[in-house]
Amino acid sequence: MRRGPWLLLTACAVLLECFALYMQHVMGVEPCNECIYIRVGVLGIAISGLIGAVAPRVLLLRWSALAVWLLGLGWSLYRANLLLNLEQKVREGMEASCGRFKGFPEWMPLEVWLPDVFEPRAMCGTVSWTFLNQSVTFWIWIALWAIVLPALLALVAQTRSAD
Repeated sequence: MRRGPWLLLTACAVLLECFALYMQHVMGVEPCNECIYIRVGVLGIAISGLIGAVAPRVLLLRWSALAVWLLGLGWSLYRANLLLNLEQKVREGMEASCGRFKGFPEWMPLEVWLPDVFEPRAMCGTVSWTFLNQSVTFWIWIALWAIVLPALLALVAQTRSAD
């Protein structure tokens, strides 16, 4: 039970957030509703790493960190899948849009506090950037799936250490 893996998880999530902000503010790829929801999930993953790093030997904190990690990861993957499906519909010439962004809860209006990070500015399904003929959504989806294996290994390690 060490801090290193938890801090590495936080670093990976922060790098994903930095990549998203680079794409937005340097390359001009504006985020849509689903992109913003993915960012929130990735932020949850970063926070989970910090929770786990606080006191990795404390079982309650470890399990809490793991729960936040899995929730953030699951949320982000769910939203990335939705967005990939919308992109596919648009490629096929169909109409596709995401639900209207209603904002974050009143007690945490991220889009008001940090509009340059959490305010959606593009239509879902529109692909304005590709790498190797794949959208940024696809590459984020791949990165998120790369985080699944360590999450599963951490879960297995926690159940084994509980024995």
